[in-house]
Amino acid sequence: MNDQRDIWTSTWGEYAPSKTYRFLVGQRNVHQVYNWLWKCYCQPKHKVFFWLLLKDILSTRNILRRKNMQLDSFLCVLCNTSEEETCQHLFIDCPFAKQSWDLLNISFQNGTNINDCITQIRNQSHPVFFMMVAILMCWAIWSVRNDFIFRNIQPNVQTAKEIFRKEIALLSLRAKTKDSITFDLWIQNLL
Repeated sequence: MNDQRDIWTSTWGEYAPSKTYRFLVGQRNVHQVYNWLWKCYCQPKHKVFFWLLLKDILSTRNILRRKNMQLDSFLCVLCNTSEEETCQHLFIDCPFAKQSWDLLNISFQNGTNINDCITQIRNQSHPVFFMMVAILMCWAIWSVRNDFIFRNIQPNVQTAKEIFRKEIALLSLRAKTKDSITFDLWIQNLL
């Protein structure tokens, strides 16, 4: 019997799965928002929701139209501006969204994309908890929109505020011990 080890080699040296993966996939420049997203204290359902929003694959009416779904209208249900419901419109440009963000004293420059809006939220909010603000306010807007579509509950900015407040209070239980006091004080001053 031969006691020699098998040695696999490739064009980039000795074989390793990680090296092969990097070679095949290549290097990608990823916006910093994705790193912030997966490091925040939010629940996994919120993170996945926000990831779908960032990738522009959240099931807005625009996406449903692209998938050849038949709806009565593809316009935003939260406003009367006759704009198609896209992620950009629903969460940033819609008057309802702007009013919701105003509750947190956050405003965006016109024409700003969602990734850049997160950077603006970071500059206008707490440097540790800004991502939670972004995710949970978008969740609140999405919840109000879905309540209108599926339950016929009229959209209201106060409802969005209550959803946001409820979700952020639940997050205080997930905060790390070293951040929990700061987090609780921040929540009290936020709304």
